[in-house]
Amino acid sequence: MRRIWRIGLVALLGLGLAGCAWWFQPPHAALTASVTSGVAPLSVQFDLSGSTGQITSYTLAFGDGSTPATGTDITVAVVHTYTTPGTHTATLTVQDARARTSTATVVITVGAAPTTTVSLGAIPALGEAPLNVEFWATITAAAGRRIQHIRLEYGDGTPDFAVAVDLATYSGNIGPVHQYTTPGPYTATLTVTDDASPAQTTIATATINVTSPPPEITAFTIDGSDVEPVGVVVSTDATFAFQAQAGDPSRKLVKWEIRSGDGYVVTVDVAPTNTLNVVHIYSGGYTQTGSYTASVKVWDDLSPAKTAQESLEVEVAVP
Repeated sequence: MRRIWRIGLVALLGLGLAGCAWWFQPPHAALTASVTSGVAPLSVQFDLSGSTGQITSYTLAFGDGSTPATGTDITVAVVHTYTTPGTHTATLTVQDARARTSTATVVITVGAAPTTTVSLGAIPALGEAPLNVEFWATITAAAGRRIQHIRLEYGDGTPDFAVAVDLATYSGNIGPVHQYTTPGPYTATLTVTDDASPAQTTIATATINVTSPPPEITAFTIDGSDVEPVGVVVSTDATFAFQAQAGDPSRKLVKWEIRSGDGYVVTVDVAPTNTLNVVHIYSGGYTQTGSYTASVKVWDDLSPAKTAQESLEVEVAVP
């Protein structure tokens, strides 16, 4: 009887020690992923349930710089979407009540999503107002996709050009010739939309710089005559008047210059004005017979200034 009791005691001790061994067993992390490679955006479901031990908490870092997932229930799967192409190492860390930890990793390889390529050009991209611009584009849809819609915004507040299409590639003009009437920089934007679900858009831009036209010279005469193509005939040593008119309602004129063609030059700064009327007396005039090219030039107040110039052929004869 006493021997039987001893055997029972040993068995109980053995079970107790086995239970203690199980209790003191360190945690073991196990991590698997539903997929380990694909193109962005890539949705991955992580399974933590294979981890063992008295686990009280876990942290799952996804390896892409995003906020790790944390929790206490390893039976609940964790889903994460990778949006950045590259190789990312997901790391699971489990911890038990005695603060012991274990880690497991899975490498996730994310490729770049297929993309649509678009370029936009403007011809000309620089010129004086009013500027007529022709747009052209090169479009290549992402593999397996087709372009369904094209929209061109001119950037000057005028209505867009928009059209429904069905194409994989395109190279050529986009929309009608567009006129920019006001000086300034403009950004034209081309947006193409494909047939992905949800639809993906791709954008390209082009910059157009529209400058101010030069001021307009409306008249340039000598004593009221501007006969062409023979030119104006004057006598040597005659006194006569150069006459010029210029105007620009959108800005001011600030200077004018008259050249006689025989070396005489006069330049005059004036108070800013929209309309310029010049009468300049050339006393003594041309001293030798021959042909001369007289000219008038005006400057506006832009920076840098725009100029306009007109010329007049002068035939000098013997009096």
